[in-house]
Amino acid sequence: MDNIRWDNVNGNTLPENILKAVISGTLSTWSASRVMAPLARANIKDAQKLMAHLENEPLSTRELAHFYEHYQKSNRSVRDRMLENPFLFIKVQNERIQSEQAKEIHDGPEGKWFKDIKMVYAVLGRLLKTVSHVHYPKSDPFKKQTLKAWVNKVENQAAKLKKEIEP
Repeated sequence: MDNIRWDNVNGNTLPENILKAVISGTLSTWSASRVMAPLARANIKDAQKLMAHLENEPLSTRELAHFYEHYQKSNRSVRDRMLENPFLFIKVQNERIQSEQAKEIHDGPEGKWFKDIKMVYAVLGRLLKTVSHVHYPKSDPFKKQTLKAWVNKVENQAAKLKKEIEP
């Protein structure tokens, strides 16, 4: 083990427990390079804590990537809870995803359609709130023309949709 080193980009060696897991095959090189190495560079204690859990309850590469993606977006208190039991976090996330998928199946294409039309409505609301930032008296004439062309396209699509649903 003394002659084996895996240096990351900054020249730092991975913590010993992570190196041992890669060498023994309990941690894939992908997981080590894409999850554990960046985590160790950012917070070595969290990386070691996660690795300690993985030694007892391994996660698949996909699960570990999902864990790390969520970890990156979370605040300290959420991260601490995630690190207390990574397996439980993944289990809860999987159940949430399955529940969402079941709802989509239950709601059928009608549910998806209503979800989409609500999103269109929300996006149009956001555009209305910000239109004064992109369309003003001294704005670039080409940009004004482009903006109007897109509004016309949206208007035409809305007209087609309205025609489809009217008796």
